[in-house]
Order: sequence, then structure tokens, then C-alpha cells
Amino acid sequence: MDALELTDDLEQTERLHDWLTESEIERLHSRFLERKKLSYAELREEFENLDIHFSDTEYNRLFCKINENRDLKCNWSEFISYLAFRFQDDDPSSQKEALVLPISSAPIVKKSEHRSPVCCISLMKTETDLIVDEGDQNEDNADGEEIDEEAEERQRRIANLSVSDTPENMGVWITGSKEGQIRFWLPHLKSFRSGTSESVHLKMSTCILAIQALSDVSVVCTASTERELRFHDTAGPTFTLRIVIRIMPFPVCCMSYSFYANGKTNSRLIMGDFGGNVRILEFKPHLRGPFQAKTGTALVQTFWSDILKGKMPLFIVHEYRNIHSELVKQVFFSFRLNSLFCAAEYFNTKKYRNICPGLIVANGDERTKFIIQAGVTTFYVDEKNNMVITGGPDFFVRLWDIYIPAKPLRVLEGHNSGIVMVFAQPDEKKVFSVDFRKVIKVWDLKEYVLLQTFDDLVRLIPSETSLAYYYHAYMRVLLVGGRNLVIVKCNPRVRMDITDGNTHAAPVSVVLYNRLFRNVVTCGLDSYIIVWDPWMGQRKVIIKHCHTRRMYGENTDIAITAACFNPFEKLLLTGAQDGSVKIWDYNNAVCIRNMSITPEYEVTAVIWIVHRIFAIGWDQQVTEFYDVEGREHSDPIKWPIFHSDVITCADVKLGEAVVTSTCSGELVFWNLQSGQPYRRYNVDTPELFIKIKYRPEDEDNPQDEEDESRQSYHMNVLRFVRQSVSERIREVELKEGRIGNMMTESGEERMPSKQSLPISVQAVLFLQTRPMTTEHGTVLVALHSGIIQVYSHHRRGGFLKQFDAIHKTGDCVSAMTTDRENRFLFTGTAFGYIKIWLIENFCVPESEKVPINMPLLRLQFIFLQNERFLTRAKRAVRRQPWPLLLSSYKGHMKGIKTLAYISKPKILITGSHDCSCRLWSLGGRYLGTLGTLLPWMTFSPFQPVEEDKTIYRMPPDIKKVASTTTMKATKWTISHCRMANLLKMFAKFSMIRTLLIYIARYCPNPYWASISNCRVAVPLNSL
Repeated sequence: MDALELTDDLEQTERLHDWLTESEIERLHSRFLERKKLSYAELREEFENLDIHFSDTEYNRLFCKINENRDLKCNWSEFISYLAFRFQDDDPSSQKEALVLPISSAPIVKKSEHRSPVCCISLMKTETDLIVDEGDQNEDNADGEEIDEEAEERQRRIANLSVSDTPENMGVWITGSKEGQIRFWLPHLKSFRSGTSESVHLKMSTCILAIQALSDVSVVCTASTERELRFHDTAGPTFTLRIVIRIMPFPVCCMSYSFYANGKTNSRLIMGDFGGNVRILEFKPHLRGPFQAKTGTALVQTFWSDILKGKMPLFIVHEYRNIHSELVKQVFFSFRLNSLFCAAEYFNTKKYRNICPGLIVANGDERTKFIIQAGVTTFYVDEKNNMVITGGPDFFVRLWDIYIPAKPLRVLEGHNSGIVMVFAQPDEKKVFSVDFRKVIKVWDLKEYVLLQTFDDLVRLIPSETSLAYYYHAYMRVLLVGGRNLVIVKCNPRVRMDITDGNTHAAPVSVVLYNRLFRNVVTCGLDSYIIVWDPWMGQRKVIIKHCHTRRMYGENTDIAITAACFNPFEKLLLTGAQDGSVKIWDYNNAVCIRNMSITPEYEVTAVIWIVHRIFAIGWDQQVTEFYDVEGREHSDPIKWPIFHSDVITCADVKLGEAVVTSTCSGELVFWNLQSGQPYRRYNVDTPELFIKIKYRPEDEDNPQDEEDESRQSYHMNVLRFVRQSVSERIREVELKEGRIGNMMTESGEERMPSKQSLPISVQAVLFLQTRPMTTEHGTVLVALHSGIIQVYSHHRRGGFLKQFDAIHKTGDCVSAMTTDRENRFLFTGTAFGYIKIWLIENFCVPESEKVPINMPLLRLQFIFLQNERFLTRAKRAVRRQPWPLLLSSYKGHMKGIKTLAYISKPKILITGSHDCSCRLWSLGGRYLGTLGTLLPWMTFSPFQPVEEDKTIYRMPPDIKKVASTTTMKATKWTISHCRMANLLKMFAKFSMIRTLLIYIARYCPNPYWASISNCRVAVPLNSL
């Protein structure tokens, strides 16, 4: 197997599962039955007999994927498993699994500002929630081709994006209390208006039963115990009573409103009363219909009997008398189905002989009855899927097909009290139900399983039971009204004006690129392992709860802090905060082996070489495990302890050495074969060699109180470093009155005082292609002061040089990586900056230095182009000729924790504390965020990203704070429409040529080279 080298010199992917037919698979099965196992050459011969040909490199990669046992022979189980898992990778269902629970954020609580508890809630919408053209769309699809599932999924994901939360887009909340007080609220529960709904004739106080907003005509309708309907005009600044309908047959107890956008058809106000009747008021919303203000008639009063007689011709009445025998609990009218839905509760089941029509659907004279014992309290109509969801006093949530009332499709059990509210998110395939005890349960509509039980309302509203509920379908929030108002975010939409989405539910700790399977593996502090296809932007595999711990009877997730692949890149090794180490077959989501270092000590680095596994952490030593068949369960080998503080990072030079460093600045080089240290340094005084002294683990180290407090002090500092490295340490320094390394305006470095805090090491990196000599800088050490030191790991080597890698005081390098040839160095900082350095001729002998083609670098990295005024990033390195800073830009709003570089397509992947992994081209173009809902820009793994033929954009969060350096380095340009408007404006002031020169220099896309209607139109290529 060692002869099977993994290279990226391929021209196509090995999609064997797409090429083999059923008969060919059966033929291969017969060959495996004959020989039991096929060797490397025999399997290739069988493929060629089936007219499936591979190049040598392609077949090497394919055989590495198939041969799980690494014995150079393949059996039938390995072969068919490979095909099965490749089919599983193409399954789109893995894309829909959520990373977080549907209700993951804390509820928002606000005082209701009512004198009594809120009894009813409504919403003044900006657009209808009804599906208006779905039927026509289905007819068009039926006549044409079949619906593309990928296109439908893409449309669904884009529909989940939200770009604004203003009242003009979200609407206005309306709450009412029994005494008639009406309040209006902005989407984030800020009260801005109030009014009172009272009876005109009666002197006693009113009692409000229901409230409904007529959104398309800007009217609020209230129903009271006086059997009145009051219509209040809200179009103006006042809350004016326009129409009063008196002496209704029964008091109205529930209402709903259905309307088309832009007044396409008549709007309908549906009312259910205490007598089991349903009445519909229909009117034309054009020019506000009957609610239009007329001179001389401030208030119109009429009786319900007069409306039935047609004395108000603008109202059309439909009555469904005695449709129920009990009071109506909820009503709804569907335009798409042209049907009326009404529900009622039936507590006296003996009276009705257990035949209780809890839900009735009326379509003209037809009645469809859904027989449910004890009736229905609430329901939700999914017009898109022809489904109705009901909940009632019997604790069950039922799913019905609208056209099959005899038996429910599914019954969801789990509540311990009656259901008072139910709603669904059809696009997300989720159902939410609320019971009388204020417990919210979330169900999956595909698997019909319980996803979450949310009981925070029991704590927030402990004594109230009679509550009002309203679900905002666009904002995806549930408003609960009582003495307080509570907003519960139910699987909220992604704000694409703020972020492109998240990769993990918690900060990303590790990003790895697998050259064998050509996928990206990310690990996070949420204890998730996710496998991504970076070329299509799809999520392949997700492994949840990877590291857990039993605490107080519950399983608690443990953050993953370190990870790496095995030498063949088929298995994944992860380390966690509690000291546990696991081996995963990550493509199959199977844990193969469990190991551990000293319990409760965090694992900060893991290394996997042939037959050996190293785990390094806060226990101040290196723990070695065997990776040999038959010795998996043997005791690990503890390397001797030579560190006096916790180890923060480590790296390996294959076949030669291991380097470890601590938060107190200790640096130790170990012989990889013997496990013995041969060099020790301190980054405060890198020129001095420190004598290596063995410190036994069980020996009491005689330290005075000052040394013990110092070590404890460093432990606390390290915990601060994990959250925000440079900020926290600088705060501690300022509190202690001590200042570490600082840079002046000219980029010069001030040496720390003798009382400064010991400098901690944030990252170490071996340059694998450089030989082990005294003149070659092979180890890069990043300090929390922002300096990167270069060492030679030769026995007679040592400290060579150092350079400043930051341009802002308090920042530091928290992650480093290089390309395969060690030509470029990529650094990520605690402030979210990405820097690219040319280290090809840095710390190498003069005889090995190569010429640098600066014109080519200037074309590739726009950061190198000359400027009239030096920016801060350039001022910081103007007296630092080497290494050459090629690019500097802000990539994340929070610190960058990990980096990975893909050599063939020249793509840099960054993982940050902002829970996202972003892809960048070598030139600095933003390619996308793993896990985004936006359409993905596909690219090939076999050729570099074409930066000049595509219009790129910036992340929305970076776009708001980006400096000119970031905009220039990422080649971000103003949109063509805005630029055309600017050209027209500047043409009036005779500045067109100056502006065009600026555009030609910094905006390489000449799509708007000639602008019409301008006095001067100059092609860019003529400048």
C-alpha cells in the first residue's frame, strides 16, 4: 500500500457507481465468489474487461478508497460497501439535516403595557400568506417536464432567506385586552401606537372577545360580548371607528381574514360565534371598499339584519348556520381550495355518541366531516401539500389528507395536556404544537418523529394558563400574549444581509482537506464532524455528539479541539476538551476506537504517522498510542515530562522530529523515533539554549508560592486565549501595569520589560520540504505578541530570524499553513485577518534562492500594486523586506482558528470563531461559505479558480466594516448599475476622465465601458 501514492494530477473523478450497470455488478460479484479476493492488478483487469479504464493515478486513488483493510487485496464486502457509500453521498437528504434545534435561541420577553392580560393577537400583514398561483404552476408542470428536485430544493433554500425586518416588510403586531385597549407593536415588540375599542351606545365597560386585522384595507375589526362588530380605521394617525354592526345573532368568538395581494379578488372576513354558526363578510378591497372615508359620515352604524337585506351593497354575506353544535374555536377560508374550515370542541361525547365532527370543511353545499373524539381546538391548513393538522383536548396531533377524512395519515403522541396551538413550516417539513401547559413540541413531517421539546415558557410564564398565541409565518416567530409578551423564534430564517450562513452551530476548531476523497472535513466546538463537498457546496455526512460525557444523568457534548487524518487519509482522529481521543471512519459515521490521555485535560494537538498516534494536551506530555493490528488495546506510552506548563500546540516533521510549545513560551524539539528531547528554548530569549532537565511526573517539584501562583496565573491566561487571544492577554497586561511587545507607527518593535507577561505560543508549523540543516528555517513559531519566529530543528541549529505578522496592536497569529511546495505562508489572526507571505527565499542558504517574478506576483496579488498613500498593513512591513507580504485582508469578524490550503485549485479555507468556514482564492477572491443557503459557485478540483472571468462579491458582514485594503486585496468592485450612475453624475462636473482612469486601474471588469446618455463615453481599453 505504501506504493500507492496520492497525487492530485487527475483529470476526472472516479464515479464508479455511476458507470456500473446492474448486470456488470452481478458479473463482478461472481468473480469475487470465485476468487474471494482480488488483488490490485486483478481488479483493474476486471474493470478493463467491462470497458472501464483508468489512468495509473486514478486507479491508485480508487483502490485506496475501496481497500479498507489496507492489505492490497479487495473482497466483495469492501467493494459493495464502497458503491453503497458513494450512492449515499449523492443522497440530497443529508443536506436538509439541521445543525441546531428548531428553537435554539432564548425567548424575548416584553411587558404587555395592558391593564389586564392580553386576550387576543392579530397581525397587520404587508402581504398575504395564501398560496395564490400554486394550482396554475402545477398545471404547467404537469404539461411539461418533471420538476427538477435540485432546482426545487434550491428555490426552497433561497425562499428561506430574509433580508429585512422593517415594519414595511414584516407587518405590525396588534394586541387587545378584554377592557378594549388595543396596542400596536413593531416586529421587535416596541410599542408605537394605542387605541380603545368601546361600545357607542352602552354605558358599561366592554369585553373584547376577538380581534382581526384587515390588512389590505388598513382596518382593525373587534368583536365583543355586546354582539357588535367594530371596524376601526388605522390608515391615518388616529384610531377612528368607521363602521359598527350591531345585534349579531350570537357573539363572535373567533375570526380570520383571507385576501389576495393587490386586490385580485374579493376579501373575506370569516367569523365563528358561540352558537356554532359561521358567517362570512365579503367585499372588494379596491379603494378600501366599504371603509373608504366619506365627507359628512364619520361613523356608519347598522344592524346585521340590514346587511342581510342588502342595505349595504358593498358587503356580501355568506352564512353557514348550525354548522357545529358547540361554539366555534377556529375558522379559516382557503382561496386555493375554495373551502371553509371550521373547528369546534365537543366535551360531552356521550351526547353525540362519540361521533364528534371536530373539523368540518364546507365547499358550497358539500360538507366534509373529520370525526375526532372531543373535537378540535386548533388546526393548520397546508394548502401546498393538501394537508390539515389538528390538535385538541385529547393530547394528540393528527395529520390529515384534506380529501381523506376517514382516517388520519399519522397521529403524533407526546403531549401531556390538550393542544391549544398548532402550526407548520411546510418548506422545512416541521410541525410545532403547543399544549395547555405551555410546552412546545417540534415534529418532523418526513420521519414523523419528535425533534425537540421546548419548555422555557413554563419558567417564563409560571402562573398563567389562558394565553393568546399567534404565529408569524414570514418572520417564523410565535407571539405569546398574557401579562407579558413573549416571542419564540421557531426555526428562524437566515439574515443574508448580515451573514452568508454558518458552517457549525459553534466555533470551528479544525478544517482538514482530504486528498483521497477530495472533500473537506470540519470539526467544531459543538462536537460535530461534517464532511463537505467543496466543489458543489454540499454537505455529505454529519456526525453529531461525537464526544460526550455523562453529567447529572444527561449526555453533554464535549468540544472537539484537535483532529487529523491517518497517513492514508481514510480515517479521522479527533481529540476533545475532556482528554478523550477517538478514531472515526468518517465517511461511514462510525467510531472505530476510543482512547484517552489524562482525564479532564484538554487535547490540543493530535498526530498520526505510520503505526503511531500522538496526543498532546494540557497534561504537559506527549501520549503515544499504537496503531498496529493486535496492539490496539495495549497501554499507551507516556513520553517524559520536560514542560513546566500546559502544551498549547505541536507539529511533526515526518521521519525526523516533533515540536511542542506551551503557553509560557517553552519550545521543545523531540526525536520522533526515540521520543527523547534534544533541544529546548524559550521564545522570550530564543538565542539562548536551555538545558534539558527531566521532571518526573510523581516527584514533588519544590516550588515556592510565587512560582505556583505564576503557573496558575498562566492557566487562567490560557483559558482567556481560547476565546480571544490577544484581547484578553492585553487586558491582563494593562491591569498588571505591564506592556509586552508593541509596534510603533513605523513598524519598529519595542522590546518587553523584564516584568512583562511570558509570551505564549499560539501556533507552530513545520516546513516539510526543507531539509534538516542548520541554515534552513524549518519551524515557524507564532507568538501572542504578533511575531513569528523561525527556527532550525537541526541538533546544532536554533533561532534564525523573526518578523512581525500583524498590523494592529493587540492582534496575533492564531493559525498557519503553507502550500505543498512551502512557497507561500498563510496566516490567520485573532482579529480575523488573512495574510499571505512569500517565504520561498526566506531563511534558506544563498545558493538555494531563486529569482522572484514580481510583475507576475503583482498581477496575481493586487495588494502589491503601488499606492499614493501607504495603508496600515504596508506601513507595518515597510522596513521588513522578507518575507514578502503578498496580500492582507479581513476574512472574518472573529478570530481565525484553523486554515487549510488546496494546492491544485489554489483555494484557501479558513475556520473561525464566528462558526463559519469560508473559501478564498489565492488572489483573495471570496468563493463562498460552507453551509450557505445561497447558490454555490461550482469549480473544478483539477484546475485553479479563474479569478478574472467571474464577478465576485464580499461576505456581507465584512462588507460593512471592510477597509480600503480589504476591498483592494479581494478585488471587490462597485456594482455596474451604481458605477453607471456615478459616471453620469461625474460627467456633469467634467471629472469623467479622472474617474475612468481610477476605474481602469482598480476595477478590471469593463462591462460598462461605454455608458449611454453621458456627454463623454470613453472605452476603458483606450485609456
